[in-house]
Amino acid sequence: SASSHPSPSTSAAAVRLFSLTNKFAMNNHRNNDRSTTTTSKVVHLVRHAEGTHNLNEAESKLPMHFDATLTPKGIQQCNQLALQTRHLEVDAVLVSPLTRCLETSRLSFPHLYDNGNGSDDEPNQNSNNHNVPFIAHEEWRETVNYLCDCRRPTQVLQKSYPRVNFDRLAHEDDPIWSHYENVYGSYTDHMSMRESGDADYLYKRVHSAWEVLLNRPERHLALVGHSAFFMHMFTPLYEELEGVVQYEDDDVKDLMTAGRFANCELRSVLVDIPI
Repeated sequence: SASSHPSPSTSAAAVRLFSLTNKFAMNNHRNNDRSTTTTSKVVHLVRHAEGTHNLNEAESKLPMHFDATLTPKGIQQCNQLALQTRHLEVDAVLVSPLTRCLETSRLSFPHLYDNGNGSDDEPNQNSNNHNVPFIAHEEWRETVNYLCDCRRPTQVLQKSYPRVNFDRLAHEDDPIWSHYENVYGSYTDHMSMRESGDADYLYKRVHSAWEVLLNRPERHLALVGHSAFFMHMFTPLYEELEGVVQYEDDDVKDLMTAGRFANCELRSVLVDIPI
């Protein structure tokens, strides 16, 4: 139904991206406070680790990959990334509610996830780690085309990932899959693209995703998401999506347009937008 569409509550302005090597932008970020006319955040973007649907392109659309989980290689990728993430300043972790991203967030930020669960086996240098929230957001999930992009019911996800806050999921069952099922029919009726062929809907969701992120109070965020959805932001195929982000220096443009994110790849940027 139309009510399942995310829609921005503010007019869409280009999200400005800077590299972390941009001294002027980073100095402004460090000096920024709530009295200024802009907000800036350091955002660590991570694509989920290898999922079962990534192994074989031809098989990726099959029902066996419903809400695809990580492969053993994907778990190893997370363990490697965890060696990097414990050196990052992270105040909150935003995550797609698809299982491959939830699992990636749990395994790639274990020093934040496990301590938040009351584990004190390995005391952290940062005593505030247990306060770092993990928040699931429908807006940041993958473009919904095949069953691997369909999520499990919210209550099931809550049981599997008790550390993650799912309060911002407005629906128990997948609202985007349900919307496109109403448009195209079931998986067996329509085995081709769904959301990826809907530029207007993608435009709304991409802007809603940035709005969610920029409205967070934290200044240092990690975000665990998906390759195709990132692509629609950073190297868009549709004219409607051009200008969603604005590259403010050559380094950040090179970083974000160098190709699609690899599994478990981390790219860090400074994000700024006029209020």
